[in-house]
Amino acid sequence: MVQFAMHVYGRFTINYFSRNSDNMLVGWRFGAGPLGFYKKAYDLFALSASQLTAPLANVAVSALSRLKPQSAQYRNFLLNALGVIAFAGMGLSAVFTLIGKDLIRLLLGPGWEQAGQIFVYFGPGIGVMMLYYAHGWIHLSIGRPDRWFRWGLIEVSVTFLLFLLMLRWGAVGIAVAWTLSFWILTIPAFWYAGRPIQFGIAPVIGVVWRFVVAALAAGCVTAMILGGLASIDGPPSLIGAIIRIARTSLLFGVLYLGAVIILHRGFEPLHQVVRLLREMMPGRKPSKAPAVALAPKSAQVTP
Repeated sequence: MVQFAMHVYGRFTINYFSRNSDNMLVGWRFGAGPLGFYKKAYDLFALSASQLTAPLANVAVSALSRLKPQSAQYRNFLLNALGVIAFAGMGLSAVFTLIGKDLIRLLLGPGWEQAGQIFVYFGPGIGVMMLYYAHGWIHLSIGRPDRWFRWGLIEVSVTFLLFLLMLRWGAVGIAVAWTLSFWILTIPAFWYAGRPIQFGIAPVIGVVWRFVVAALAAGCVTAMILGGLASIDGPPSLIGAIIRIARTSLLFGVLYLGAVIILHRGFEPLHQVVRLLREMMPGRKPSKAPAVALAPKSAQVTP
């Protein structure tokens, strides 16, 4: 029990230094002004993921800890949870990239345009960051926080190296480094976490790739369609930002849902989300069957 706690808090300590080394580098190299803009952009980047994944993580770790690690039930629950994260995370990642500048202006007001420019480069990393954090569920639920701690050493080394390589481009470079770190580390992280229970990365990729492609395609089409309207948007203003956010979000949402339906060859992902939302309604008794099941049937494991 003591060893378990030591490895967990050791992992938290490594994570703390990793999450603050970027502030140190930006402040040391570029001063307080750029650091303030960077910090505001990073806070929104981290908040968008933590508010969605933290509640799910509490449920997932508790549920997975009660299941046999090599059972089909364990694998299916994990894949279903990853499907939920990918569906929401990849959509948020693309739309926040598109509306990042206007979103910062709406939330912080005028004068924070540089933070909005930085946040745009954080946007592509939101969805994969949400997925990346889920690899810790495996380490904790199978009772191997020692492997989680050792992976933390690899994570901080890769992330800090990317910071040093991208520092020449300022706060924008550090934002790009964060995004690259999550895209580089996610697949190896799940491979390493799943080794003790022979859980490969193929099922994870099978669940996630459709949402990645759907978000990328919908984001590119949205950018091309709205790019022709930039000349008629008029001067920057709060009302203009609200209009652009609503217009972009609506168009992207329609295209993203359409792409998800096409790639999944049906409405099953949407039905699953509706059932999940119903389960989360206050005062509603939970059904016997869990609603988090966005993994395609081809990725499910049969006992």
